[in-house]
Amino acid sequence: MRRKVYTIIISPSTLSPPIKFTLHRSTIWLLFFTFIVLIAYGILGSIKFYEEKKLYTEYLKIKKEKTELEQVNAILAQLRKKENLIRKFLGLDTENPQKPGQGGPGDTNLKPENFSHQDKKRALLSGDSFHFPEIPLSPYHRAILLDADLQELIEFLEQQKIKLARLPTISPISSLDSWITCGFGVRKSPFTGLPEFHSGLDIFAMRGTPVIAPGDGKVLFVGVNGQLGKTVKIQHNAHYETVYGHLSGYAVKVNQIVKRGEVIGYVGKTGNSTGYHLHYEIHKDKKPIDPFPCLLNWEERHLLSDKHLRKE
Repeated sequence: MRRKVYTIIISPSTLSPPIKFTLHRSTIWLLFFTFIVLIAYGILGSIKFYEEKKLYTEYLKIKKEKTELEQVNAILAQLRKKENLIRKFLGLDTENPQKPGQGGPGDTNLKPENFSHQDKKRALLSGDSFHFPEIPLSPYHRAILLDADLQELIEFLEQQKIKLARLPTISPISSLDSWITCGFGVRKSPFTGLPEFHSGLDIFAMRGTPVIAPGDGKVLFVGVNGQLGKTVKIQHNAHYETVYGHLSGYAVKVNQIVKRGEVIGYVGKTGNSTGYHLHYEIHKDKKPIDPFPCLLNWEERHLLSDKHLRKE
């Protein structure tokens, strides 16, 4: 049987003789299949290349996210440590928020015969004998827990801020042209020369110098009070009250709410006084205490000398 052949004639130009190719049919099919295989291989190779490129891009993305996640975990751990330090400083609970708890009602009147052997066996185990695995939390849930704990701290500090604002912790006279002329405790009376107990501080300032509230509070008394002359009395909380004597005038009324730094009166020499000054007292639980340690903004140059606090 004669094999089918195909003749391909290529004529470059009219001057050159034509070029002839004779191909058997089987050869043509072989070339055709080879071409198809190459095309398929090229397509598959391209698909594989793009898939590998896509996988590599995803790998780089996951690697970056993993690095960022580790950084977030490290930051959360540091924030948790700082939050625990703040809690310890404030005397608050620092227990692990992931720690499993136990609770619920119990009956202590049950008798041993009411329990099975297995129940008795389990009852011998104390709560500390159970070892609960620590529940792994995602950074998202850890951040939510931390946010809740920090919010609790903020609320606590807000409450403390209100409490601290009520404490008489600054000088009732802000003018630097003032100084302490007599301290708290036993002194020689400027009128009789005899020893007497001085229940506050005498702070010299020029006549009319504003007297300010050293802490938030409510005005309890405004008026003349015996030897103290014109007097203002403020209640700061359930424990602390302050008294301001020898005033020349008032800037508040009874039951008025005052804020720290608000003017309540003016320096004078009413009542028993040898000159212009403010008589300032702090009462804790109805008993006078030394006001000087509470003058947190007082500067040393306000003092005439240390002997005025000891000798007079």
